Amino acid sequence: KMADFVAAGGVKGKRRAEKAEAKQAKGSGSKKAKKEARAASGQPKRPPSGYFLYLSENREVFEKEAGSKSPPVISKVAGKTWKAMSDAQKKPFE
Repeated sequence: KMADFVAAGGVKGKRRAEKAEAKQAKGSGSKKAKKEARAASGQPKRPPSGYFLYLSENREVFEKEAGSKSPPVISKVAGKTWKAMSDAQKKPFE
């Protein structure tokens, strides 16, 4: 069947190549280029979540509690306390 198609003037793999080209054109550029384009567009960033507001306000407390300034260590301690908080306690940050 493929030999008949090619003999009639068809091009093998044409659709696959066209799809790949379209995909490449759609997602053109690297991650860095996309990030720079987004920054240059002037579009505002998303506001921080309640957890991040809570974390930034209480970072010093968590540093003392964890005994480290390492972000992963601090966020683990903060995450545990955030999960333990009730909705009423979280309300001011959301």
